[in-house]
Amino acid sequence: MAQLVKVEPGSAWLYTNAAGGPIIEGRLDETCREFDLPGSYHVFALPIPRRRTSATAVAAGDRHVRLDFTALPECPPEDLEATDGVQANAKALLDRVKSVWARLRDVEAALAIPGEIWRRLTELWLSDEANNNPEMDIIVQHARDLIPTLDLLDRAPRRILRRTLRMVPLSRVQEMDRKAMTWLIRQPGETFAERGGDRQRIQAVAREENFNTLENRVLLSYARIAHQVAREYRDRHKGAAASARLRRVRRFGLRCGTLDTDLRARGVSHAGADVTPNFVLQNNANYRKVWLAWHQLLNRRRVLDELWRWQARSWEEFCALTVVVALQALPDTRLIAVSPIIYRDEQRQGCWIDHCNPLAVFFMPDLNVTVEISYRMGTGDTLARFGAPIWLRAGRIDSTGFLSRWAIWPIWHAVGGLEPGEADELAALVPLGRGQPVRGAISIRPTPAGGNAMQDCQDCAACFTIGASGTALRDGILQLGRFLREHILMDAG
Repeated sequence: MAQLVKVEPGSAWLYTNAAGGPIIEGRLDETCREFDLPGSYHVFALPIPRRRTSATAVAAGDRHVRLDFTALPECPPEDLEATDGVQANAKALLDRVKSVWARLRDVEAALAIPGEIWRRLTELWLSDEANNNPEMDIIVQHARDLIPTLDLLDRAPRRILRRTLRMVPLSRVQEMDRKAMTWLIRQPGETFAERGGDRQRIQAVAREENFNTLENRVLLSYARIAHQVAREYRDRHKGAAASARLRRVRRFGLRCGTLDTDLRARGVSHAGADVTPNFVLQNNANYRKVWLAWHQLLNRRRVLDELWRWQARSWEEFCALTVVVALQALPDTRLIAVSPIIYRDEQRQGCWIDHCNPLAVFFMPDLNVTVEISYRMGTGDTLARFGAPIWLRAGRIDSTGFLSRWAIWPIWHAVGGLEPGEADELAALVPLGRGQPVRGAISIRPTPAGGNAMQDCQDCAACFTIGASGTALRDGILQLGRFLREHILMDAG
């Protein structure tokens, strides 16, 4: 019988030397190989299920376990109105997923001038404007571009005339078909008036307007999901009520809600996400805009589902960027080398960025120190045992000694906050890498509701919390930067 393992509300990894890696619920491609260890062992990251489950089957070689994920919240709908603590925690976690995604999208915006990426990213993350203005989102683009289109389609949605048989007053009969003529012949009387009876009506062809076309069903489906996304965006950024961007999204959400009501009053129903576009959706300029916008929102939902499953890896990538930004933000820092960075069109198991190592190299003139940041680099046996995805290497340019290293672990947690005694545990690991030499260790956790925090131990270990937006992001970056300068760069070499 498979052993039952309860997964705590933090990152989950599987350590195995099984050929091909672990199999989750019969599928081989459900894990991500993080790093290799001596002896053909590998560490695999496990995805977080969208729904709570107490019996996820995992097989690795001849070992079988069942994972209990009930300690983790399940992915809530975006328009959830939390009514208890469990729902509130799930909603807060989804908001963090979206904020991390927004920070990673900032990289795409900063890549407009590749050589200025870290300076631009630092401005985006630390400026007052960035903290007071909600992040860019697909719904913001729709609010800017689509209101005239929605106004036009609401005033005059496309309709078709359907031919139906109805009882029509004699004075209004315009067309009769075979069925109507057959009906008329069977009625008693010699003339039309006699066969019309007391009410003077006969069966005839009537043309009726029908708005329930595929293109209008797509329009209704878009209005419904856009209204939900706009409301969620507004609720998530209540603190930026003065933002023009937020006001625009609020107006757009109300407009979509009105369009939804109007179309339903005309008898339009919803379209399924798998519908095939007809001629109008492909060739009418206005309906084609709606079709493309609808699929952008559907794709956004799919991306969010995947980012929920791989939010621990997204947190790692975000923390790697945060370390570089923390160094870039230090006074008199000079960026002397930067990795080419590619922003992927599609996320890959929570990650968006391709790069080379080192990610960036900085020079501190007043300290005469260089520092480089590497992210998911290949390491030897000693460093591999640490399992750290981020490494700092620093040293004085006038010294012939070995460059010192610091290991950095981004540690995802559903709630966030520091763990008591964690800095002492990290300090105990440092002597294991003296041969490299490993000088210290850092962990970075998400900021809880209470704000940023830090703990350190013996000047060789520290634990930080950092937020993914607002003042929690700025304060966390500045706090991390101060520690890097005082404890790593000033002691380098």
